[in-house]
Amino acid sequence: MNFSKRLKFYGMGFGMGLLVVYAVFGTRSCTTPNELKMQELVFQTFKLSDKAKCKLACMHKNELLLKVELRHFEVNYDLSKVHEKDCGQFFIQAKKEYASEHNYDLVMRDCDTITEIKDIHIIGTNTCSCQ
Repeated sequence: MNFSKRLKFYGMGFGMGLLVVYAVFGTRSCTTPNELKMQELVFQTFKLSDKAKCKLACMHKNELLLKVELRHFEVNYDLSKVHEKDCGQFFIQAKKEYASEHNYDLVMRDCDTITEIKDIHIIGTNTCSCQ
């Protein structure tokens, strides 16, 4: 067997091996469960409680701006009640590198296709009179 036939034989085996590796591992991504949960919460329909609407107005933000800013947040599973009876309750806080930019934390409930924002905890100077 000369060199060109060996190279062709090797190339065919290598190509089939690449196809098998792609079939097994091709659709995997490098996202963490925390990032997946945040994506799920953000892409669902938002429902704000009256208290959350009031605090959002105090911070001079709207619902769309809140959705954009949530990419800088993460779930704190230590404070969350994931296995609550009807809907899991998640405590959302700013990532460490963005903590100085965002002065609030959120309490969200994940109910099927609806993300209910129950409360917004404003950190620092709280001039909001929402109850």
